Amino acid sequence: MNVITSPVVVGVDGTAANRGALRYAVEESRRAGSTLKLVHVVPDYVPISPFMPVTPGDLTDTGTQVLSNVEDAVREIDPGVAFEGWLHHGSRSTELIKAAENAGMLVVGRDDRPVLYRLVDGDTATRTAARAPVPVVEVPASWHDDPGAPERHAVVVGVKSAAHADELLGHAFAIADARSARVVVVHAWKLPSAYDDIIESRIALEQCEREGAAEMETLLHDWRVAFPAVEVEVRVVHDHAARALVEASREADLVLVVRRAHGVPAAAHLGGTARAVLRGAECPVMVVPPSVVPELPDLVLEAGGQIRK
Repeated sequence: MNVITSPVVVGVDGTAANRGALRYAVEESRRAGSTLKLVHVVPDYVPISPFMPVTPGDLTDTGTQVLSNVEDAVREIDPGVAFEGWLHHGSRSTELIKAAENAGMLVVGRDDRPVLYRLVDGDTATRTAARAPVPVVEVPASWHDDPGAPERHAVVVGVKSAAHADELLGHAFAIADARSARVVVVHAWKLPSAYDDIIESRIALEQCEREGAAEMETLLHDWRVAFPAVEVEVRVVHDHAARALVEASREADLVLVVRRAHGVPAAAHLGGTARAVLRGAECPVMVVPPSVVPELPDLVLEAGGQIRK
């Protein structure tokens, strides 16, 4: 089952920080047999001295050259991938979101600049992941620098509760099935320090782990039936969710987290865990919108003797 049938959109800027995102997007397009859409956004203006004027034409010419260089890079990575180059003008995050409106996913590079620079110039990847209507994958610059690097064959998904579990698990199982990988479900719990110490002393951690695992198994049932070939591992961890997911990312090809379903504006807030995982994960991170739920494949369910109502 291909998880992506619509185009894969990747934001490109021609920099070294963007190379991991470009490689990842090419791999996803090749794996799904979909078109790769390369989008470069030319800024509306450049805050420079009046003694060094830059015209809109200069910016467009530079953007065109950047896009041409990226197209050459795609041909080098995989000559067989079908791609389209698109030049947009305006805000980077806004234009990338528009370009990905009908896409299967949007891929962006991680901004590893110091926090002060990101506060001044903005973090395109985080802004995009907070508002896009499709899953957004943020990729570290160094991801698969070695073309021969083996895949880790693990898709890690952080599940906090039943809320939005279907969004996360649906994508995780479909991706794992397409990659012949296993799904690692991480359920982490941690109370504020004083309360955590009290709870830990009164309740056996083994009991909490059993109860957490039982809850996860209930949420996993339909997806296990739908994807019987996908191996599943459940980890109930007594730790902060972000730290547990960053730790798990060291052995994963992808980590999935869900975007909060509330905020200002509505449904446009990542949440602290997602932000921390985006900054610290050692592999690509997919941020799933809270309303995008893949359908269970009915034919597989029928074969398993169960139909989901």
